[in-house]
Amino acid sequence: MKVLMVAREYPPYTVGGAGVHTSRLSKALQNVGIEVQVIAFGNPSASSGFVKFVQPKSAIIARTAESPGRELAVLYDIARYRQIVTKFLAKNEFDIIHVQEPYVGGFLKVKNKITTIHDTSYGELRSMTNNEIGLPEVRKTMFYLTTGFIAEYASLATSRAIITPAPNITDELMSKYRLGATKLVTIMNGVAENPYLSISKDKAKRMLGIDPDRTLIFTSARHVARKRLDVLIAAASLLQKWGCLDKAELRIGGDGPLKPSLTRLAEEFGLDEKVKFVGWTSDDELNLYLRASDIFVLCSDYEASPIAALEAMASNTAVISTNILAYPVPSYTRDGVEILTVPPRDRSALATAIRKLLMDREYRESIAMKGAQFAARYTWRNVAQKTIRVYEACLRE
Repeated sequence: MKVLMVAREYPPYTVGGAGVHTSRLSKALQNVGIEVQVIAFGNPSASSGFVKFVQPKSAIIARTAESPGRELAVLYDIARYRQIVTKFLAKNEFDIIHVQEPYVGGFLKVKNKITTIHDTSYGELRSMTNNEIGLPEVRKTMFYLTTGFIAEYASLATSRAIITPAPNITDELMSKYRLGATKLVTIMNGVAENPYLSISKDKAKRMLGIDPDRTLIFTSARHVARKRLDVLIAAASLLQKWGCLDKAELRIGGDGPLKPSLTRLAEEFGLDEKVKFVGWTSDDELNLYLRASDIFVLCSDYEASPIAALEAMASNTAVISTNILAYPVPSYTRDGVEILTVPPRDRSALATAIRKLLMDREYRESIAMKGAQFAARYTWRNVAQKTIRVYEACLRE
């Protein structure tokens, strides 16, 4: 079986979880004998035997805020990308076309098309209405209301099957997009083994230049509205007032259009010494941070199946997450056993949960151990096998 993955992003040009998902799934499929080719935006000189990168003309894979002109040029890149993929398909035969990003693959006219939708325009817009929207988010709002929604719906309507990584995304597609349940398949993301799992947290901290006696609170996310990093910073300010950060620090990985406002917020709260923005990290450095961390926080108010939270669990790190309705990790785990959950956008509840883990090391380590046992159930090999069954069903039709 030959599969073409049509993606927006792929390592090393990842912007979010979709790129990680495409990479991990592609390699897992190859490991079980499926021939996979990937097309994504990036530097063509980095193309390999099975990955073809297309040079972007816009901010389509930008990790930081870009000029309005570069943002608007995303529409041009989407149109150009469709032409490039169409020409590629004219010269190469594939059994399955797996669209990993409906915004860039929605208008492809192919027979056996499968679409994975990691989150929806509806969900993104709903999240933005719960936030103070800056100019970068206004531009995104216009995209989700127009071209983004049209491309997304086109991909869903022309696909033989639609894969979602979480029940809440499946529910959205049925209730808001009016798609039939028979076309939808939920396959939760997998977990890659952390190469640093064999070393201690103290050693991992030393490798990062962190005092092993300090408790490390960590998160890594794109700095956009739905990740609600502002709530985490506000919670840190409460922890500071309560005297809970004397022997702890918060490090925030990632970047994005809201980073300037987030750094200003940390300064306003007087957290310069306790909150450090470490920017985008390589996969290797991210794994090291996940292993070094004592507490990983996911404070989003909208998510599908966040890979980072699962991989933090697999790294034997205690995870605190918002209890977003039906989103897999808090739904499938036991609150207070494998994970701690808090309501979204509640800085006091988040600060209280962090304080609980900071003050009780034995409890924190129990959460980490049981969370690791939970995460071990989700492997990319299992994801690949379930995805192959979707491919086979499509080819039988």
